[in-house]
Amino acid sequence: MMLQPGARKAQARFRAWMFDDALPVWSTTGRDEPGLGFREHMTLAGIPADVPFKRMRVQARQIYVFSHAHLLGFPAGADLAADAYRFIVANGKRADGAWVRCMGRRGGVLDPAADLYDLAFVLFALAWFARATGDPTPFAEARQTIAWIRANMAVPGGGYHNALPVEPGHRQQNPHMHLLEAALALYEASHDSYFAELAHELVALFRSHLHHPASGTLGEFYDDLLQPAPAEAGTHVEPGHQYEWAWLLDRYAKLFGVSLQTEIDQLYRFAETYGRDPTGAAVLDVLHRDGTVRHASSRLWPQTEALKAHAAMLRHGADASPRIETGLNHLMDQHLAHSPRGMWREHFASVGGENIADKIPASSLYHLFMAFAELEGLAAPPTA
Repeated sequence: MMLQPGARKAQARFRAWMFDDALPVWSTTGRDEPGLGFREHMTLAGIPADVPFKRMRVQARQIYVFSHAHLLGFPAGADLAADAYRFIVANGKRADGAWVRCMGRRGGVLDPAADLYDLAFVLFALAWFARATGDPTPFAEARQTIAWIRANMAVPGGGYHNALPVEPGHRQQNPHMHLLEAALALYEASHDSYFAELAHELVALFRSHLHHPASGTLGEFYDDLLQPAPAEAGTHVEPGHQYEWAWLLDRYAKLFGVSLQTEIDQLYRFAETYGRDPTGAAVLDVLHRDGTVRHASSRLWPQTEALKAHAAMLRHGADASPRIETGLNHLMDQHLAHSPRGMWREHFASVGGENIADKIPASSLYHLFMAFAELEGLAAPPTA
């Protein structure tokens, strides 16, 4: 199914913002000096913040954005991605196959820890950089990194440590989700069964440990055995991740010819039923597993993940185009309007309330661009 006229019009607004504002701004103001990759974040006035560090996840996300943008017609994208790729290889690639968590603004290592979340985004960036450039080297680097993760971060009973050295705190589903995202991107770009094996493993982990079929929810925090963490942490549910997993499972199902529609429908339905503000426009931050609201604030990224999930449901024949239209207009009017050119307001205390973010993080461009790209394929008007 394609987008209906109202949703196509909203996507046209989003396309104009992305190509006329966001990509030009983040490729210039959002870029550091040549050879130094991308800026970490902007001030609320849209000025590059003077910070002494660069997180690996931010550089990796921007490599993805500009690699994908190159493929969709932004000519400078490949060179910008290559600049950041060279920066992380020179400063953040460890000799053992892992990558560091944080580098200095001008290079060097500030935090050598191997963080699964960051490693997932490096893998994701490698997939898209290889796709944009045709260079097979990133696939070899991805294989080496995955081999390191499996050899060093695996936990008996399933899944991986959040970081090495192991740090205090609950185990988390979130890095596993992004590791699946990276495995799918690598497989789609290379058709290498090595990457498919990782995707199969992570979907099996979702079904055996992360998904709670009785409630249709996805937990966020777990103990050492991947059982729900004690007390309130074990009932912490984020609607944005419900939508994100629904979209990822749909991608997995399409790539490998299997059906996960029961799980997809459960995650999506719970988020749609309980995860929205009273107007139905905005996705909320945090719920309890019973659906009651824990935090009624609203970040930017869950809005984009909902759009991706709506797109997946639309492809399966659901009447999701009105949901896409509403979601896009909310994103544009609430988060992207009234901001410096090509930037956004990140986090609201409540819908229509105060912006409580103190910066404009570069990391959110990844979420925005992924939603844009996902909807772009559905936005073409029907042919005669």
